[in-house]
Amino acid sequence: MDYTQISIIKRDGKTEPFSLDKIVRAITKAFRAGGITDEGQAVEQIASDVAAAITKAEISVEEIQDMVEERLMKRNPSIAKRYIIYREWRNVERDRRSSIKSVMDGIVTVEKNDINLSNANMSSHTPAGQMMTFASEITKDYALKYLVGVRHGRAHRDGDIHIHDLDYYPTKTTTCIQYDLGDIYERGFSTKNGSVRTPQSIQSYATLATIVFQTNQNEQHGGQSIPAFDHFMAPGVLKTFRRHLTDMTLFLCGVRGGVTLERAELKALVAEHVPTIEPCETAVGRLFAALRQSGVEVADEDIRRIWRQAYDTTRRETHQAMEGFIHNLNTMHSRGGNQVVFSSVNYGTDFSPEGRMVIRELLSATIEGLGHGEVPVFPIQIFKVKEGVSWSEEDYAAAVKDFDKALAGEIKFKTPNFDLLIEACRTTSVALFPNFMFLDAPFNRHEKWRIDDPDRFRYEVATMGCRTRVFENLHGEKSSWGRGNLSFTSMNLPRLAIEAMREAGDMIPDGNKHAIRKEAREIFLESVRKTATMMAEQLYERYCFQRTALARQFPFMMSNDVWKGGGRLQPNDEVGDVLKHGTLGIGFIGGHNAMVAIYGEGHATSKEAWQTLYDAVTVMNRVVEEYKAKYGLNYSVLATPAEGLSGRFTRMDRKRYGEIPGVTDRDYYVNSFHVDVREPVSIVEKIRLEAPFHAITRGGHITYVELDGEARKNPVAILKIVKVMQDEGIGYGSINHPIDTCRKCGHRGVIYSKCPVCGSDDILRMRRITGYLTGSLESWNSAKQAEERDRVKHR
Repeated sequence: MDYTQISIIKRDGKTEPFSLDKIVRAITKAFRAGGITDEGQAVEQIASDVAAAITKAEISVEEIQDMVEERLMKRNPSIAKRYIIYREWRNVERDRRSSIKSVMDGIVTVEKNDINLSNANMSSHTPAGQMMTFASEITKDYALKYLVGVRHGRAHRDGDIHIHDLDYYPTKTTTCIQYDLGDIYERGFSTKNGSVRTPQSIQSYATLATIVFQTNQNEQHGGQSIPAFDHFMAPGVLKTFRRHLTDMTLFLCGVRGGVTLERAELKALVAEHVPTIEPCETAVGRLFAALRQSGVEVADEDIRRIWRQAYDTTRRETHQAMEGFIHNLNTMHSRGGNQVVFSSVNYGTDFSPEGRMVIRELLSATIEGLGHGEVPVFPIQIFKVKEGVSWSEEDYAAAVKDFDKALAGEIKFKTPNFDLLIEACRTTSVALFPNFMFLDAPFNRHEKWRIDDPDRFRYEVATMGCRTRVFENLHGEKSSWGRGNLSFTSMNLPRLAIEAMREAGDMIPDGNKHAIRKEAREIFLESVRKTATMMAEQLYERYCFQRTALARQFPFMMSNDVWKGGGRLQPNDEVGDVLKHGTLGIGFIGGHNAMVAIYGEGHATSKEAWQTLYDAVTVMNRVVEEYKAKYGLNYSVLATPAEGLSGRFTRMDRKRYGEIPGVTDRDYYVNSFHVDVREPVSIVEKIRLEAPFHAITRGGHITYVELDGEARKNPVAILKIVKVMQDEGIGYGSINHPIDTCRKCGHRGVIYSKCPVCGSDDILRMRRITGYLTGSLESWNSAKQAEERDRVKHR
């Protein structure tokens, strides 16, 4: 056939005239790749043979390439292999370009897809959000091609593991941090355009906290947390109180006449003799005596009246400061896409009058909500439950006996902050926050903690609201302050279980179910070990890359010593060993689905499955200990807070293995070690099943229970759940319940299809996604929306 009459059907369906030169060029590249440059005659002959073999007027590109492969294989198999590899590489690159084009098109047209909804905290349809998504998708591709090791990159692409925050990989930044806010305030801090002095009022303390949050968020991709919010804010309350006491005393003396003091003198006198805002006899008496000794004629009753007025004014200002703190963190955008800071605050153990005032007003402002009463999404609030400070069995019994009196403040509790725990439970019943951190769980205790130690807060574990935990440290004091997570990677547990069952089935062809499961268990555990080992190496690879960052890449975090040790660096110094205090997380997802793959049921109903999942996480911990010793780094096991990942792994595994009931037949894998969201277990049983996993996931964990109905009508139920969590050894827990708000009239409660007040169907449905809240279910990706629909209520 005359090849000049032949048409080539391209991959996009278009046609073009046959070209012998294109075949010659392709074969020539294969020979050159094999180191052969003088086979021009052979190349011409192969191309001519291919052209002569064409017997139809139209032929596809793929068919021609098959013909070239066949003839190369007969003439020179090694060159044929080169050609096949090159062809496959071209196909992969072509598919990737096509995929990227499809992704970009979806961003441009603002499709409602899982790329645009991958981050529930970002408005991806705004111009800045689109730019962030464009950059994210392109940068992930760059990182996998040029920065991540070949083996690790392949494992990520194939879905064996997931390297989190790949888009931030090239920036060398870390994930999250816990602020030593007291140190930052004491020294002041600098930003790009200047420096900030030590704050002098509770309003300034709260405002500067939001500025620290916002500024540092631009230098990290994860959460920002304050580990002892009440402790850090308390000095601001005292400074505010002293200022009002000074000003009111000066005013009174001015009105009454007689001897008075200069403001500076009186301010110094008040600072010396007023150690607390509490109107106790000792403090009031000391101030009265000091004033009289300075010649100021003022009556004892006057001082008491001034003290009460200063206290009330300080309380109002503290409330306004906490109100502003919440409003700012829900409106101040930290980066593109209208993203606000992933902010968390831990509190509950400062029993000073100043620290208690901060938390009481913070809780009050949280219940009040935002402008129209909306539930605040940020900050994630975590109440620290501690025996002798905010918890005792005696106080619990008294509160449960008459919870109305407890809420009204009519019961005198044994522990100083149990009344704040009561308020926290009330607030949770209305606003889903605070969550609860249990400091008496054995793995959360610190041997140096003493109730009479003013520095005890440094020895209290704190968490990011999403669940990331930073506490143990190979290179310093066990503490959360001034450090954070460096990076984390997650393994696909269901895939390992599916592969284990397939291999075990091949080894035991007689189909003995129990023998196959026993063999599969051993194969699965060994696969977990191998995968965790590979992940540990990948995390080390990333850590070595992160170490090469220059301090000037993180001007706020390093120059202000926010990440401890960074303050010693010069701008052009590599961050190096400063990062060794951070943590590296080996994460996992789909524990329930993996157990169904092996046992046909999850770990909530099968003791054998529960033990196998527990043993799998224990294997991960053995790898962690091995790599702590190998590299001297703070490896840990993390119960991954999967948002987009829960759907990614599932889609890939369904495509590979088909639809396996209970494993790949839903749009999501169940998070980490959690009981299946559809499992109708009781509240107590869910907590008991999950609690042991908290002790072996020290990189972070969370257990939640899902309540039905309006919890605000039954806040004592929250306290009872807190007790179960405390008794069972939960490290960090939360309590979910539906909170719906009518966008038209503002009615809040459990709303089904339409608002019961105005009949509107425009309803904002507030739910918890991984540990933090979102503004509406509409912003969730498809996998997490499917998970939320499946969540059963625990009773």
